[in-house]
Amino acid sequence: MTEWVDGVAYDVVGDGQPVLLVHGGSGRRQWFDAMSTVLADELRMLRVDLPGHGESVHTPGCYRLEDSADALLTVLDATGTAPCWVFGHSHGAHVALVLAARHPERVCGLVLGDAPVDRERMRRHQLASASMNRGWRLLTAPGLGRDEVLQGFLALEVETPGGAVTIEQLFGADHPYVREMVACLERHDGDFLDAVLERFDDTYRCLDEELLRRVQCKVVMLRADPAEGGLVQEDDIAYLHARLPQAQVVQLTGVGHGLQLQDATQVAEAVRRALGTGVGRRPH
Repeated sequence: MTEWVDGVAYDVVGDGQPVLLVHGGSGRRQWFDAMSTVLADELRMLRVDLPGHGESVHTPGCYRLEDSADALLTVLDATGTAPCWVFGHSHGAHVALVLAARHPERVCGLVLGDAPVDRERMRRHQLASASMNRGWRLLTAPGLGRDEVLQGFLALEVETPGGAVTIEQLFGADHPYVREMVACLERHDGDFLDAVLERFDDTYRCLDEELLRRVQCKVVMLRADPAEGGLVQEDDIAYLHARLPQAQVVQLTGVGHGLQLQDATQVAEAVRRALGTGVGRRPH
């Protein structure tokens, strides 16, 4: 059941050790549906729609990492959640880092989902994906119906080893990824994409070495398979270890950057191990 606090939508799934789940950019909390089913008997999962995403309010001009971290803190306060682990996927991992650095008393551990923590590395990634993000931005225009968003999304082109193909050619119109992204874009605030495309320096201004030095909790990086499109490379791991020496890296196999969207069972098992559940209850 969806609940709201200060315009931020969230729900609570499962029972056991608390963990806050934070989706990636242009996503929504339903990205964790399959993983939540696997872990519902052992974890109490707070699943949040970041501002401008899902059912949360749009906050144009306020999509800096620290703005989104404040939204997470609001949910933790409203639910009376004790210090907990936070699993952040992609952009959500950067938001989780800010939360842990600014409010160390609220975060006992971080699972970072395939997210390089070097701002300059992220700048290069955003430049490489700018064409896709601009296509998504057009599909967030007010007044577009679901069918218009669907047709526009299917017509977007992506690069493959064999050349450029459309989303429809690559996945087909009925693929779960297509349905999920159309559902996300229908509710998405396009200004979030402007914040990434046009205001990168402001949006990511606090992702720096000073921030990383302030993170004192346990940190686990889930590294997607580079052969399947994972973002975290060997130099990203070296950068992470140099600044967060307590960080552990878990290598996933055959799983791309989509992580739990692609292999919920493998990602759920990695989260179990990171949190040490043993505490909480295992599924029967």
